[in-house]
Amino acid sequence: MKVETNGIMIERLQEKDIELVREWRNSDYIRNFMNFREYITPEMQKKWFESINNFNNFYFIIHYKGKKVGLGNIKNVNWEERSGEAGVFVVDKNLLGSFLPVVGALTMSSLVFDIFDFHKLYAQIRVDNKRAKKFNRVFGYKMLPGEENKESQMHILSKEDFYKSTKKFFILMKTMGFSTKNLKIVIEPVDFETDFAERIIKLIEQSPLLFDVKRTGNEIIYTEV
Repeated sequence: MKVETNGIMIERLQEKDIELVREWRNSDYIRNFMNFREYITPEMQKKWFESINNFNNFYFIIHYKGKKVGLGNIKNVNWEERSGEAGVFVVDKNLLGSFLPVVGALTMSSLVFDIFDFHKLYAQIRVDNKRAKKFNRVFGYKMLPGEENKESQMHILSKEDFYKSTKKFFILMKTMGFSTKNLKIVIEPVDFETDFAERIIKLIEQSPLLFDVKRTGNEIIYTEV
């Protein structure tokens, strides 16, 4: 599955890209901000991928200007509660201070709130990760009670707070050259190898958004109208 909106594209993580992600995660630059800081072996990475390659975990490679620049995720999904835990990192230091991490997070958040119909998102942030704490705060995340003295603190974002906090970002994006909205979702052949395609199509068609649907070869393309 690929999702294009806000001028970028996110692509569902496939096994062909897990070595690239492992390289990113093992770099000191990324690892130092994670709760899990051990060196990740190829065997560990494959086992991890097998555990998350399902409909309760969504990991996406972030593409920008034709390059793979980071990873975003919505994991540990609770479909009854309509919630999940969000995370994102960008590997190019030159892009870290840009608006791109915000756009990447907006793209994933729009997907889960508009298509998945989530009521809330969680985010676990290390107390020493000041950049991530500030980043999540501007999106509307709030620390849960009782987390103040923990090394890794859980935050929560409601759908209402998300929409309220992100209005200003869509205005800024236009001035910075990013397109807004125009959601496009591509269901790929690999998605049909399991029940992933069937389940994601059901969510898309039940969402309040209107789509033009095209079938080209083994792909189904949903374009917001």
